[in-house]
Amino acid sequence: MRIQNRFRLPLLFLAAAFACAEGSASNAPSAATAAAAKPALEKPDSPAGANAARVAELAGKAQPLVDAFLNSEALLTRDGKQVVLVSNRDGLPQIYLADAARPDSPAKRLLESKERVTLDETTPDGKSILFRSDRGADEKWSVFRAGLNGSAPVELTTGERMQRDRVRVADLAPDTIYFSARRISDVGSTVLAASATAAGPAREVYRDAKPGFLTAVSRDGKQGLFLRYPSRSENHLLRIDLASGKTKELYPGSGKVSIEDAQFSPDGRTVYVATDGGGEQAWLLALDADSGKEKARYVERDPPIALISGIDVAKKGGAVALTIDAGNRSEIRILDSGTLQPRAKVSMPLGQGAVSAFSEDGTKLVAVWSTPSSPTDAWSIDAATGKAEPLRKEDRPSLRAVPAMDVSITEVKANDGLALPINVFLPKTQSEKLPVIVSYHGGPAGSSRIRWSAFTAFFVAQGYAWVEPNVRGSGGFGRAFEEADNGPRRLEAFKDIEQTGRWAASQPWADPKRVVVFGGSYGGYTVLVGLTRMPELWCAGVDLFGVANMKTFMATTSGLIREIFLVEFGDPEKDAAFFETISPLRDVGKITAPLFVYAGANDPRVPRTESDLIVHALRERKVPVEYMVAENEGHSLSRKDNVVQFLARSARFLEQHAGVQAKTAAR
Repeated sequence: MRIQNRFRLPLLFLAAAFACAEGSASNAPSAATAAAAKPALEKPDSPAGANAARVAELAGKAQPLVDAFLNSEALLTRDGKQVVLVSNRDGLPQIYLADAARPDSPAKRLLESKERVTLDETTPDGKSILFRSDRGADEKWSVFRAGLNGSAPVELTTGERMQRDRVRVADLAPDTIYFSARRISDVGSTVLAASATAAGPAREVYRDAKPGFLTAVSRDGKQGLFLRYPSRSENHLLRIDLASGKTKELYPGSGKVSIEDAQFSPDGRTVYVATDGGGEQAWLLALDADSGKEKARYVERDPPIALISGIDVAKKGGAVALTIDAGNRSEIRILDSGTLQPRAKVSMPLGQGAVSAFSEDGTKLVAVWSTPSSPTDAWSIDAATGKAEPLRKEDRPSLRAVPAMDVSITEVKANDGLALPINVFLPKTQSEKLPVIVSYHGGPAGSSRIRWSAFTAFFVAQGYAWVEPNVRGSGGFGRAFEEADNGPRRLEAFKDIEQTGRWAASQPWADPKRVVVFGGSYGGYTVLVGLTRMPELWCAGVDLFGVANMKTFMATTSGLIREIFLVEFGDPEKDAAFFETISPLRDVGKITAPLFVYAGANDPRVPRTESDLIVHALRERKVPVEYMVAENEGHSLSRKDNVVQFLARSARFLEQHAGVQAKTAAR
């Protein structure tokens, strides 16, 4: 989903893929270390007998919620007559076309594919789209061009399969596409140029030894913007001459800042930069594209602490649109492109979303948005007034199965007084104390936002309370909060896990004997931390592709993630003793609660071997564990049939092994 930012930073729990390129050999794990990190694969479990019958029954309850499909990406065609969508209505993310003037018109599938896709651009001639697809969610994305007339797609990037980031094409130089890319194992990134019309070799434009992303190309196709990304808290924006590969640092020049996005003005003379300036507030800077001198500044003051996670610049009409990441929710701003003063107020319902792109004439802004009761869908925003209305109003009969929920945001005080935001989802009516799922997000610098979630809807419908803490280290709550778990301070975040878990167990609606710890990726690691460090708190755990052993994880994850995590966690060689203490596998003997484990066979971020390690260790100790492996997934649950099976099997596991027999919530 295009809801983080333009180049999709690699937060571990995000299912979308991120492209990257090459790095120094000194940062790669040795062959011996990598080999030692790969035990024999553990055999997945399959439901049988009465267990299978109950799984089928629960799958029937999950299916309507999963069938409430997402329109997760959206762009208008160049003539504004059609909207191009990425939707999972047929089982996995695919591309559809619909009438932009009729929100209730049927959406037509543009092409047939057995793999997921992500939408990047419409071509300047208005006749085609550029999109990417990988295989089995392995994040080795290839670039395709497909005609809006339904003609067969053409794969533009043949040859070596690698991570490729979002494609850029210049309006005035439409024959060339640009993208950043990398091999999975590499640290650094390369900017490449390739034909926009036919398959062929790519030309190397620029190579950086550090992780990085191409965020924009000027309309004349002469300049690019590259974000060097050695860590989340230290970024550098470079302007690239796309002919020679020569670079100039535009920002910051000195000091450490975070940069979320950067885009050119239509004339290429101004560069808009979303940054924290090294502090706690979100800024949008307008910089001179040649000198880097600041021309104007917008400071986000309400909320006072947030991120500007995405920028879109209108080609006409003088507007700039911003996605505001306020940690537990999203907001949208429209500014004047010259003065950076607010131009129109946009009032979206409480939820999560992002700006996508302006129409060609600059009069409309497309965004995607979701709320706890409405799946992600496309919206149209008037660029002059800020008035927002749905761009799509498709019938989703299965939404009738969505339970009525009470949704709230609260705070819990950590042991040191730090405020920890928490989202709470409760069945609308309950007369008894509820089993509770405490769900921790990935990242670590991700965040849990108020939004649509089939997971939340399903478990609330089964009578659970669903609680989402944003412990220290979460993004969107300020620079200091995000950095508060780096290195040895990880132990303070562990205390937050316990504090928020005990808070959830102590609520008047909670049954303290039926509290489940749940999470994916870094959230899966959090599950294992919780089960080993505070085992008496939880009756069970649900771990999606979580890290079991920090050292083997750092030896087998992608080069880009490994490099970024050197600041987040430390160096696995220099800090080997610390890594040992924070690896759940070391303390696996303390796990007594039953555990459900999910993994994607093709996961390049947290390789399946991490899940194998924890499953093997628990089976050796006869601790109840169920293992689900999806052969056609990576760091993801992209396919609806896999989501249904995961929900049904994990719910049945909690019933069978943890005594969490929830009563279906009243609707």
